[in-house]
Amino acid sequence: MARWVLLGLVVGMFISTRAAAQANPPPAGYPPPAGYPPPAGYPPPAGYPPPGYPPPGYPPPGVYAPPGAMQPPPPPEHPRKVFSLTISPIHLLFPIVELTGEARVHDKIGVALIGGAGKYSDPNNTNPSISRISATVWEAGGQVRAYVVGDFRHGMQIGGELLYLHLSDDRLSASGEGLAVGPFLGYKIATDVGFTFDGQLGVEHVSAQADNGQSNKTWIPLLNLNIGWSF
Repeated sequence: MARWVLLGLVVGMFISTRAAAQANPPPAGYPPPAGYPPPAGYPPPAGYPPPGYPPPGYPPPGVYAPPGAMQPPPPPEHPRKVFSLTISPIHLLFPIVELTGEARVHDKIGVALIGGAGKYSDPNNTNPSISRISATVWEAGGQVRAYVVGDFRHGMQIGGELLYLHLSDDRLSASGEGLAVGPFLGYKIATDVGFTFDGQLGVEHVSAQADNGQSNKTWIPLLNLNIGWSF
């Protein structure tokens, strides 16, 4: 009987305490129970948050972009070109086929080999009493290029050219040869798909000699305008 009386007293006290708590809520700023995150604007208890974590309400430092921010896409990478093969349209007027193959030995350095063959006819000979020159021509040479602006794919170049040319006319039993060497300044553009334009302007010193003993030395302009493909 005493237990039931005691239980009734405890229950009655619990109900009255709960009713009083609901009727009189704790004032604003009342400290929260230990272990719960503090409300906004209330200083956190000691030990919260754990070491290494930013305070509540702050974004992680330097890791994520703010909500809604768009990161720009990275710029596209151009295909790497390691070899260019071009032809000189100007030489086709003679007609001579001249090809230039340039290899990439470094992003800023290219080495080129030049080769050509064809026929040469003198367009200035209008005297019918003089046999018109119609000679077989072949040439071989090379270039070294340094890309001072840009690189092998697209840039401005300075370099030097060495070119040997041999000419012979079997009808007249005549032949001649020449050696040209000189510096140049140029520019090269290779598109992503491969189409390539290569232009150079400079001067060359020419030493020419014919089989009859005649020789000549002079300076001439260097002009190369080539088109082709890069791989």
